[in-house]
Amino acid sequence: MNKKAIGIVGGIGPLAGFDLATKIVHHTKANNDQDHIDLYLTSTPSIIPDRTAYLLEGGECPTNGLLESAKKLAISGASAIGFACNTAHSHKIMDEVVLSMKKEYPGVLLLNMIDSTIKCLGAIYKKGAKIGLLATLGTIKTGVYKEYFDSYNKAKGKDKLELITLSEDDNKKVHDAIYNKEYGIKATPKVSEKAKQTIKMSAEKLASLG
Repeated sequence: MNKKAIGIVGGIGPLAGFDLATKIVHHTKANNDQDHIDLYLTSTPSIIPDRTAYLLEGGECPTNGLLESAKKLAISGASAIGFACNTAHSHKIMDEVVLSMKKEYPGVLLLNMIDSTIKCLGAIYKKGAKIGLLATLGTIKTGVYKEYFDSYNKAKGKDKLELITLSEDDNKKVHDAIYNKEYGIKATPKVSEKAKQTIKMSAEKLASLG
């Protein structure tokens, strides 16, 4: 019997996929190499157009590239697949991927990062808890987290969670900490001190909002 394996659709952005793979290794209880989980990672940004550009500016749809990557992982033997990108989980993108994969590979579990996060928060925090979101302008403006929070709250009735974000100016600072070509997380091999301090201050501002 084949050992179960995890698949990661990476390249969205590239470092996110490798970061997720690293986290899986770090959180696996193992005494030797053979105790680790079999893991497959695709990182093909060339076939997956920008998710934010598609949702906000009418750019090329990334669904086909995401689906092609997921299929490669399923063929390789992945029994569970995750997508290392927030914005890719927008229903306008992900629903078609899920539908196609269920038809062709019904035995493969597709993990939804945002849905799982909200369910985890709901299990930990009491109703009415405020959940702060630090994200790129693309993730915030496309409303992908709001979509999932609204669905969760509608299903839960009174046991709702409140999603809060910072002001537009403060959100831009977070965005720059991630995307700035000089000091942004995506542009530097090691996270810069400026990016760290920006994220830290932004998190503290969210905490001050409750």
